Amino acid sequence: MKRSEIKSVHEDSVLDSFKKHSASLNNNVVVLSKPEPPDAIITINGNTTWIEITDAFFSRELAESITTHIADDKTHNPVPKEKRFSIEPDEHFSTVLENVIVKKYDKVSIGNVYKQYGSGILLVGIINPFSDASELISTEKQRILEAVKLKEKRFNEIYLYNVNDHIFHKLL
Repeated sequence: MKRSEIKSVHEDSVLDSFKKHSASLNNNVVVLSKPEPPDAIITINGNTTWIEITDAFFSRELAESITTHIADDKTHNPVPKEKRFSIEPDEHFSTVLENVIVKKYDKVSIGNVYKQYGSGILLVGIINPFSDASELISTEKQRILEAVKLKEKRFNEIYLYNVNDHIFHKLL
C-alpha cells in the first residue's frame, strides 16, 4: 500500500473511532465529505463542522521509521541507534505535542477552512512510548491552552487519543 493510501486508511479509521466515541455520548456524527483540507466535513447532531487529524510522534526519526516501514513506495528508515535514547522524555514530548498543535493553528490552509466553516475539531494521535493521552491531558493541558490562547479560535474542541486504542480524551 502506498503512503498516501495508508494516510487515507488511517484517517478513515480515526473518523470511525471518533464516530463511535461520539455515539457513546449520544451524538450522531455523519461524514459528509473529505476535501483535504480539512480531513473531513461532518455533522454532529445535524450541525456542520469539520475535523483535522494529526499525529504527535515522540521523534521525527520514529515517525519516519513507522511510516516508511508500512509503505510499499518508501524505503524503510529505522530509528538510528544513536537516536534510541532520550534524556528528559516528558519534557521532550511536551514540546513536541505543543508544537504539533500550534502548527495546526498557524497553518494557512486551516485558516482558510476556519474562515469558511468556523471553528472545528482537532484530533491528535499520540505516538509516545513514555506516556499516553489520558496522562497528557492532565500534565499538558495548561501549557497547550497557554500556547494557543491568543490565536484565532480555529478549534473549539481538541482531543488526544492513543493510536493503539483510539480512546479519545478531551483537551479543549
